[in-house]
Amino acid sequence: MTKDTQRRTGTPVNILWDGILLLPVFGTIDSKRVQEIMEVMLEKIIDTNSKVIILDILSVPVVDSAVANHLIKICKATKLVGADTIISGMSAEIAMTLVNLGVDLANTITTAKLSDALGLAFDKTGYTVQKESRP
Repeated sequence: MTKDTQRRTGTPVNILWDGILLLPVFGTIDSKRVQEIMEVMLEKIIDTNSKVIILDILSVPVVDSAVANHLIKICKATKLVGADTIISGMSAEIAMTLVNLGVDLANTITTAKLSDALGLAFDKTGYTVQKESRP
């Protein structure tokens, strides 16, 4: 997909750092949308030789078993092209819903906050972040 296609589909994949991508997901996820997300994401991973992608679901209003299965498929597809996926934006409500539905995300890396996901991405890519001491 080209940049024009990315704009039309509303699936922006942002380069956060060398080797680290961010894909914020907004709104409802259905089969058609997950296909678009997967295509754009996989192409960007290959184009940038990225090793980690953060899939931020903070703005996804409802996560049910179908959405969870779509997320798992995205994680599996990114793994096949050599990247790890971290799902950020996992709220307490979403976590409880997924547990109650019996969705197995044991092999999926999840975080509540985007900052935690970025920290994990830095660890996976060998970057270190150091807090600057101020006088």
